[in-house]
Amino acid sequence: MQSVCLELSKYVLAFLMAFYALAAYRGAVIRNEEKRGTIYITQNIIMVVVHFIGFLIMYIVYDDMKYIFMYFAQLVYFMVVIMIYMIFYPKASRLLVNNMCMLMAVGFVMIARLDYAKCVKQFAIAVAGTILTIAVPWLLKTVKSFRKMGWIYCGAGLALLTAVLLGNKIYGANLVLTLGPVSVQPAEFVKILYVMFVASMFNKATTFRQTAIVTVFAALHVIILVLSTDLGAALIFFVVYLSMMYIATKNVLYTGAGLAAGGVAGVLAYKLFSHVRKRFIVWNDPWSNIDGSGFQICQSLFSIGMGSWFGYGFCQGMPEKIPVAEKDFMFAAVTEEFGLIFSIAMLLVCLNNLILMMNIASRCKTLFYRLVAVGLGVTYGFQVFLTVGGAIKLIPMTGVTLPFVSYGGSSIISSLVMFSLINGMYNMRHDEGEYENDRKAKNVKNKTKKQ
Repeated sequence: MQSVCLELSKYVLAFLMAFYALAAYRGAVIRNEEKRGTIYITQNIIMVVVHFIGFLIMYIVYDDMKYIFMYFAQLVYFMVVIMIYMIFYPKASRLLVNNMCMLMAVGFVMIARLDYAKCVKQFAIAVAGTILTIAVPWLLKTVKSFRKMGWIYCGAGLALLTAVLLGNKIYGANLVLTLGPVSVQPAEFVKILYVMFVASMFNKATTFRQTAIVTVFAALHVIILVLSTDLGAALIFFVVYLSMMYIATKNVLYTGAGLAAGGVAGVLAYKLFSHVRKRFIVWNDPWSNIDGSGFQICQSLFSIGMGSWFGYGFCQGMPEKIPVAEKDFMFAAVTEEFGLIFSIAMLLVCLNNLILMMNIASRCKTLFYRLVAVGLGVTYGFQVFLTVGGAIKLIPMTGVTLPFVSYGGSSIISSLVMFSLINGMYNMRHDEGEYENDRKAKNVKNKTKKQ
């Protein structure tokens, strides 16, 4: 009976995730509020069921009540998050909140499967991060000086990245700052400061002189990241800057020059830095050293191949054989046990998030907020591309995580901040719309009186 239930769950989970993704796109295009409300409730039900099935299977397979306790604790968390946004931020994107919770649910289930202790830690950090970031939409609306703090964002970001670089030389750490018992990956937070810095500077002016100044300091961020061997973050920062610069200046020549400079910098990095060459060599031919440097990517490809369309079955595969599966290769781990249909649907949810972010950016009337929305959207979308592309050997491994799904305290908190900022802008966009409608109504009323 147990084997029948486990086999059946493969198809149920794949269907539910696919249906959720379909609902996400319907929710993005339907304008009728009543119909959208029905879609949101449907999404919440699917999320609860997927989450429940995952923890129920772990309870059946491992016969341990701790999975049931963890399930209910996380269920309460999801319900509280959704209710907080419904009550305090009714104009925020309910769809974005639902997608965030769905991706976290998949992440919690998969991390618990790989390492229960890490799931407990991830959940605790998610709760703490939610408490810390829940006021971000309100702060974004209330504090108007955010758009004027460009040099503060720049200074703080460069200081954090430099601290990691110096730490590497003294303590041998690659990407992490250790403060007592707490380890932090600064690049996860600096990418938000970086977006705010670029947006703030271009909000002041978009002249050639201003663009040159911003480019120099943006390049400093990227150079420090390359020296710190954080190639994934360096790529993200580079692509984000080009995107924001184009939106701000509308100058194709600047973008072309940036791409050319990036290409030259990539060639130089390959020639000058051994860690860059190693990444490309492993990507080009992992099979020649399958027991050494190529082991990780080969195991990832094996896992994805074993998963096929409906997966090997949750708790039935061997995703733990992939080194650091819960971080860099979570996509491969999910695909092995849940299947390609589930994973593709999950990526469609990520794409839906990107579309929502760009839609919000296109409707922001203030340049600063439009640039922040674009920057955060590109950061999110390109990060998903890098982690999935690395797992399937489309591009060299970069070491970035899948937002909300992969294990990592810094990653989940920075993702919560990004989504809170986007929802803050969504809220402000509605307020701008209401203000514009009120202004037009007053003008019509005044004209009528004069007549």
